[in-house]
Amino acid sequence: MEKLSSEDSHRKAHSLSHGGKMVLFTCKRDPAVDGSERSGLTFRSFYFERDGNAFLKATEGAASISRKLSVHVDIVTCKCAVDVQKRVKTPSILVTKKSEKGASFQYSLLTLSSSHQLEPRIEFKLPYQMKGKVCILQGPTVLWSHHNSVLYTSPLAEGVRKIPIQTPRCVFGELPIHKGQLFALGLSEPLSINQPPTLGYFLEDGQVFDGSLILPHPYICITQCMQVLTAERVDDGLRCAVIAATSKQQLVLFENGMVKDTCELPFEQAEDIQMVDTGRNGCLFVVFFKPGHVCAVWKETLQIASCWSDVSSAHVDDFLGCGTEQMLLLFRNQGLARELLEKFLITDLCGISYSCGQGSEAPKTSPPQENSLLTLQALESRLQSGLIVLQELEREVRVKDRVLQQSIQVLTEMLSGRETVLSQPEQ
Repeated sequence: MEKLSSEDSHRKAHSLSHGGKMVLFTCKRDPAVDGSERSGLTFRSFYFERDGNAFLKATEGAASISRKLSVHVDIVTCKCAVDVQKRVKTPSILVTKKSEKGASFQYSLLTLSSSHQLEPRIEFKLPYQMKGKVCILQGPTVLWSHHNSVLYTSPLAEGVRKIPIQTPRCVFGELPIHKGQLFALGLSEPLSINQPPTLGYFLEDGQVFDGSLILPHPYICITQCMQVLTAERVDDGLRCAVIAATSKQQLVLFENGMVKDTCELPFEQAEDIQMVDTGRNGCLFVVFFKPGHVCAVWKETLQIASCWSDVSSAHVDDFLGCGTEQMLLLFRNQGLARELLEKFLITDLCGISYSCGQGSEAPKTSPPQENSLLTLQALESRLQSGLIVLQELEREVRVKDRVLQQSIQVLTEMLSGRETVLSQPEQ
């Protein structure tokens, strides 16, 4: 197996994690047999090798996107999403083909199959270029906003569809339930007495619902990214727990549309939230920020555990194959001669730590003393929680011992023919 060569660092790669491996996608132009050039999409997957402390190549492949010289191919976004037909989570990547005239933009969504083949799933054309946040969710389904409208497409949608919510600000997401998972939240305009201020729309069945059951009305305009942690349908409503990062530099935990807890974030412009399940040690929220900052927050206490800067991307998976999850931070390289996966950190902040070329650089916007203090505070909080649990267990043991001793005394006196009078609390 070979390492990722420096040649790949010359081309901008988009990355995602899947099945404990890293998958890198790049666009390139290759000469064809007839002398022309064709634009293609290549992928390479890498696994982490502990002994060598490096990522080694596992598989690679390519797909032809266009044979026209006048067409420019770019990667829009990529993400792992559940394929509802195959019932498995697969890497999905959205690419755009733009002609020199720029009259239209053609988009293609491809998925990486288990046989390591890039398969085209959706083809659609738009008279404009997608701008802003583009989401790939279960289906796979592509969602985006354009001129106060929310549009989506999927293999089952039969073309591009527009949802009946006109709003300048919209939030997309999916619920971890069997049916009715994909939703869009927006402000109802103009406000009407007959409808809630926050409208929700389920893409699968076209049902409109009260969006404040997921996010309260004031948070729609300031939510930058969110993730639904738990959800269940109750009668005509929803019960759910949601974590969201806002433009006010806050990480907010909601339960059934109500704020339960908040955490002050150290950076601005949050882009993505992922959750790391470390097993017995609990869970972490990993928040990625647009300038390349990352912070980890304990789920139980909602306190910051650690921060990093100069990060190109953050991923969550079981990269070590140990049954629990870790976060992988890929750090930016300063020189083109460096390997793309040379600077990284794999950690769960609970004893697992593998790093290469990352050094000990502290975040530029947060001094080392502050980072150490935040980490110590988080560890102290977890130790205090563990101490409280231990004290409760000790009290239970003392009560059980006392009951056992009294029971033995009563049995002894009964066998001796003596009558024992017990007080009400003892009974």
